[in-house]
Amino acid sequence: MRAGEVVRAFDEQTDTVWIVDPFLFNVQGRKIRLDWEHTEYKWVDPNELISYATVPKLKETFERVRWDLQASSASLSKVLSDVSAVTQDRIHGAGFLGRRAVEVMKDTAQSSTAFSVDELFHDLLLVSLRLWKTQPGMATIRNLTGRMLHKADQSRPQARSLEEFRTQIIRLAEDILANAKAAVEDASRNAVAIIPEKGQVLTHSYSATVKRALELAVKSGRRLRVWVTESSPGFEGKQLAKDLINDSVPVRLIADSAAVSVVPDMDAVLVGADSVLSDGSLVHKVGTKQIADAANSANVPFYVACEAMKFSTSHFLGEPIEVSEIFDVTSQSQVSNFITENGVIETSEVGKIIKDLLREVYT
Repeated sequence: MRAGEVVRAFDEQTDTVWIVDPFLFNVQGRKIRLDWEHTEYKWVDPNELISYATVPKLKETFERVRWDLQASSASLSKVLSDVSAVTQDRIHGAGFLGRRAVEVMKDTAQSSTAFSVDELFHDLLLVSLRLWKTQPGMATIRNLTGRMLHKADQSRPQARSLEEFRTQIIRLAEDILANAKAAVEDASRNAVAIIPEKGQVLTHSYSATVKRALELAVKSGRRLRVWVTESSPGFEGKQLAKDLINDSVPVRLIADSAAVSVVPDMDAVLVGADSVLSDGSLVHKVGTKQIADAANSANVPFYVACEAMKFSTSHFLGEPIEVSEIFDVTSQSQVSNFITENGVIETSEVGKIIKDLLREVYT
């Protein structure tokens, strides 16, 4: 009847990622002939699946084919237009677009003309699957919407009415947005600890977390000179420089081509992240790898400040990560530490953190 999009399921018991291709069949009879793999069978209502011990993600696999997720109602036209806008956005960073994706999910709950709780969840799932394809190099979109979908799925069986479920989704989106903003603030405060009391710091591209950390460092009395690259082709470094100057942070704006030559004079390099891959490598604005190479050669620490939601569950699950021409990949060995809302993280700890995230993310 239908083929669904692939489901990737992490099995903690065997430390295995299963790749599942869902197909839905209509059968002529209800009698089943078992082979050596099975001992008994039973026909069940799909909503009863959560009552059984099953292979990983069986319910989620069924939901990929339970509904036609290619067709959408007219009520979602504005939402799907917003999904397209996220795809085309080349101005904002991963944190902003992750939060924007949650807002799109919230708008889905508000605008959907679903007639039941399951139909509304169908709309949320449909929009999520499309959001996950918008910016594959930005883990926050997948993780934040995946967390929202996971929590919505958990609350679905207890919802006493469609309107109660709709209200729960809207409140859930607001909570996730508030927590995401708090994580940025906490990561920024934790990053202050690695910024020198006196000296020079280089940053590349525009990171709200890095910007806030530098502001807090100067306000706390640190005597810094911050070197900011222009960050072509978007030149968002120019905007970062203006914003830092407005917050009384001493700044020198330099061309990207000059970054490598000034690295040996720096006391630290501090950048943000678009994604952190499961092996501890960093996806960030093109030019980052070259700066990291220079920092390692000059024994200058190279730090990455970001919220944990930028750790890529997709990469851990084996999905191919598309890195566009405006990003590059810096290897784990070139990163000194990650600084998140949970404190300083060793590069070797990234995989464990992603495993923890997967318990709270619908995949």
